[in-house]
Amino acid sequence: MTRTRLIFLLFIISFITSIAILLPGCFKDPRQLAIGEWQEYNKLGYVDVSHTTLKWSGSHHKGTFHYSWIQTDSEPYTVEVSRNGEKWLAGITFENDDLAEVDLYIMDKLPREARDFIKKKNRAKNRPEDEFKLRFRRVSPEK
Repeated sequence: MTRTRLIFLLFIISFITSIAILLPGCFKDPRQLAIGEWQEYNKLGYVDVSHTTLKWSGSHHKGTFHYSWIQTDSEPYTVEVSRNGEKWLAGITFENDDLAEVDLYIMDKLPREARDFIKKKNRAKNRPEDEFKLRFRRVSPEK
């Protein structure tokens, strides 16, 4: 009986050790995961993300936005984005290392025509009317 207990104890210790070694690699820091070049799924534009700035280019428009992480504990992660004195929030969810979904909370800042268009599209897809989401894929996957 003691031999069985010893084997069981060694198994438990090795299991806990392997979990302690492998588990931290499973949880990636979203601040590091977001850095890189991303393309919007419908090819509306590219975003180059650094530690504090987003550089958007596409459809004859370019712009630089500043951002800061507000909540990085659980998804959706919350980011505050600012440009020209205006600030708004965005929620970011990573489907995996190379796919991200950004929920922009900007419906109240859009022109009425744009809001109506988005609401109509969302209704047709059975989604919440005030939802404004963009999906991105990493342009050059991390190595």
